[in-house]
Amino acid sequence: MVKNSGNIKVIIFDLDDTLYDCSGTLVVRGRRQVAKTIAKLINCSEEEAYQLQLDMEEKYGVKANIYEKIVSHYHLPGTYAQELLEEFVHTDISDITVFPDVIDTMIQLKGRGYWMVLVTSGDKEIQRKKIDVLGLNNRYFDDIVITERNKGQPKKACFQEIMKRYDLQAEEFVCVGDKIDDELTASKSLGMVTVMFEHGRHYNAYLKVQDKYIKPDYFIKHIRNILELRILNNLQVI
Repeated sequence: MVKNSGNIKVIIFDLDDTLYDCSGTLVVRGRRQVAKTIAKLINCSEEEAYQLQLDMEEKYGVKANIYEKIVSHYHLPGTYAQELLEEFVHTDISDITVFPDVIDTMIQLKGRGYWMVLVTSGDKEIQRKKIDVLGLNNRYFDDIVITERNKGQPKKACFQEIMKRYDLQAEEFVCVGDKIDDELTASKSLGMVTVMFEHGRHYNAYLKVQDKYIKPDYFIKHIRNILELRILNNLQVI
């Protein structure tokens, strides 16, 4: 293994819409699935119910619980909001795959001596299943951390714990993700190098309001592009 002699020691990766196409697979599939239920509840077509979800997300943002908005707008029983959300989240994930360049990039980074950490948030059981289906296990990552979003576990606290675990300073970390208002802001606030992956609905939402947020240090269109970044004369093409 090549010894890493640069300043960067650890690379943190997000999962959804960073290592695989969540927006184009699970999100679409979940919305289609829930559209069937919504159509029956408000007496419309499934296509109209699907478009309603897109419209609500456009109006309230990608982090909003759009099912609460739909239930409120149509004066449905409040319990339906959680039921619709659960139906959306528990969609079939059996056929998801990583982006084509992910595994080779992981292998190259490991070969260069970097520690690699996967940090994702959501339902622990679902996120763990995604990781297993995608084949992203400890063969590639030194640590896999799943924070439960509904239990208020912020990414910043998670990153601080990782810094303590590795006994390293923030400037020795790179964080790669698609969400400006989650992992990227949290890591940037601590002093980590930030890399935005230009993919998915969170990235598209960022483009519309980017002046409201900090600017990531780097932008990449493919995971393999991280191999080309000259971050602190450290991640260089060999």
